[in-house]
Amino acid sequence: MILPSLSPVSRERSVLRSFGGYCHTNTCSDGQFYEMQNLSARDFPLLRPRGPRGKVRQFSRPNGIFGRDKLCWADGTDFYYNGFRVGTVSDTEKQFVGMGAYVLIWPDKKYYNIQTEEFGDLGASFTSEGSVSFSLSKGDGEVYAGYSASAQAPESPENGALWLDTSQTPHTLKEYSSSSQMWVEIATTYVKITFANMGKLFRQYDGVTISGCTGGAESLNGSCVIQSRGDDWLVVPGILDAAFDQTEPVTVSREIPDMDFLTESENRIWGCSSKNHEIYACKLGDPTNWNCFEGISTDSYAATIGSDGDFTGACTHLGAVLFFKEDMVHKVWGSRPANFQISNSPVRGVKKGSERSLVIVNETLYYHSRNGVCAYDGSLPVSVSGPLGNTVYRSARGGNVGDCYYLSMEKEEGGWELFVYHEGCGLWHREDDTQVRWFARVGGELYFVAADNALYTVNGSTALYEGDENALGEREGPVEWYCETGDMGAGLYEYLSGLQFCFQLEEGSRVAVKLQYDGGEWEPAAEITAGNKRVFTLPIVPRRCIFLRIRLEGQGDAVLYSIMKTVEGSTELPVSSMK
Repeated sequence: MILPSLSPVSRERSVLRSFGGYCHTNTCSDGQFYEMQNLSARDFPLLRPRGPRGKVRQFSRPNGIFGRDKLCWADGTDFYYNGFRVGTVSDTEKQFVGMGAYVLIWPDKKYYNIQTEEFGDLGASFTSEGSVSFSLSKGDGEVYAGYSASAQAPESPENGALWLDTSQTPHTLKEYSSSSQMWVEIATTYVKITFANMGKLFRQYDGVTISGCTGGAESLNGSCVIQSRGDDWLVVPGILDAAFDQTEPVTVSREIPDMDFLTESENRIWGCSSKNHEIYACKLGDPTNWNCFEGISTDSYAATIGSDGDFTGACTHLGAVLFFKEDMVHKVWGSRPANFQISNSPVRGVKKGSERSLVIVNETLYYHSRNGVCAYDGSLPVSVSGPLGNTVYRSARGGNVGDCYYLSMEKEEGGWELFVYHEGCGLWHREDDTQVRWFARVGGELYFVAADNALYTVNGSTALYEGDENALGEREGPVEWYCETGDMGAGLYEYLSGLQFCFQLEEGSRVAVKLQYDGGEWEPAAEITAGNKRVFTLPIVPRRCIFLRIRLEGQGDAVLYSIMKTVEGSTELPVSSMK
């Protein structure tokens, strides 16, 4: 009797030991996860939940935070540095920028000096109420006396005699030299403006704007640089036919331009204005002066930009100042106003409303554009947001600590998501639906203000400093997490006959495994709660199907070491016909 021979059933095992993070696309491969919450790459290539966050304090009306050597913030009309109230600001959202010991606060145009603890206004303005005196003087404020003004030179002058030549415009002041028997023109003349307390708000070499001058001093109206000052007087470049007084008010102001976005570079503050289509830079080392134009290396700077659209962000990267529009990057190079150059690159810029997404991680600049998240190394931006799928986001806010780029974004259809991009391994992980309003890093801790107006930390710190009496001191409990794979299919004549998971669980941590067969409902497959810290291997035999999805749910700290899959050969009958 001859019996039919049967071919042995093939069996293959494969082990996933490297997990590739979040990939919300139809091409999600083994080791990647289509859905995810509160997982991280802190033990890459293994999979592990993020650490618990800390809750530091509760704000009433937060308007912004900023990281220097200490954390500073605006809460309502109060400005705080390192937990202590140091000044008063307007009750509006703030933009902060640091320069040396200064923290500059916009749009209030105020400053705080962290060394001297001085808080004040960047700009200044003074208007007289009474008689103002004008006189021709030297640069140091010494008034010229005894000069004559005429179209013809005086006869028989003595050495050192002064003559104001009115035969030409502008008039010129000349001094007689007996040795050469000639009238020598004094190249630069000055006008001394005197009024009680006029000079107290200003410093030598401040760039100011003067208005209200009448009589023979109308030429002083406009912008100029103060050459010297006293409490009751100012000296500015100009010419007068004769000294005189006026009772009409005279206004002297040190003006700060209105700017949309600011950044610091090479000891200057840079800013831009969409309304005026201009870029500005303050005087070298002096954020209070923006109108000093004397033709020297420390001058202020201003330039008109001709490209279309509004500015959408600004930052400093690799020695260049970058001003972004949605489809353009303006790059400023140079070391002084005489050699500043602006280049224009028609590339993906920052999406409008996502100016807070500009963050430098190590040496790479990351930001949110209209076409996703870009990494910019100084040449061309490259998209890194492919794993985030086709979801359209807006209002992105970013932060950085270590190699991680934190990014909170609002979906166009509503709802927020918080992602982390780990630059070292190039992976995205989704944390949760936290709406972050501001990020700020101090040292090795990243702070953020959430939608509930509370201040949190990503690494679990619960106070700003030791002995912080206002700190809430709350630390998040065991983190709840989950992840879902994409569709896992073995092949037309193969099927998944076995799964085995290898976990390490901390004491009290829980892990549950659920399976989804061919798009059906999630079905519980196994669950473990650790009585103490140990490693578990969890075998599961799934039923036969075409596509299988795995969902891991947990609470508390856990490490996923591996997933082993066993694939067996099948008959030629379609799997979908088997019951």
